[in-house]
Amino acid sequence: MKRTVSALVAGVLGATLLGTAPASAATSDIDCAARDDYTWVRNSYVPTNVERPAIDGRSYNIGGPYTYTYEICLDIPDEASKFAIEVRIYNNGAWSTFTDDRPGDKIFTYTLPPDSFWQVYGTLTGPASTYLYYTWYEKRTLS
Repeated sequence: MKRTVSALVAGVLGATLLGTAPASAATSDIDCAARDDYTWVRNSYVPTNVERPAIDGRSYNIGGPYTYTYEICLDIPDEASKFAIEVRIYNNGAWSTFTDDRPGDKIFTYTLPPDSFWQVYGTLTGPASTYLYYTWYEKRTLS
């Protein structure tokens, strides 16, 4: 037990002194906060490893008579490996789905036809029994 604790302390201390991150930490070249063209920003949290609705902050969305394209920049914590996003779209009696399950921070777009109804679901993969914060950056353009 003493050797295990000593090795653990030495490993953490060594990584701290060397300025390295744990091997499990996600790194990304995407910096959502550096961009100023997003019109809506939402800071929130979700439990890990469970699918949650309303990740975009809205229980449901109803579109008008125009086609819109949404660009999303998603900033997730280093403790999480990925945030799988699923946009469920209902239009003219049919359902369709947009899915993005790439790991780390990401930018993605989806386009909605006129008169659509949609919901955004997400599953944040990370340590068990934990709530983690994320930031959702959004901009909408008329297509």
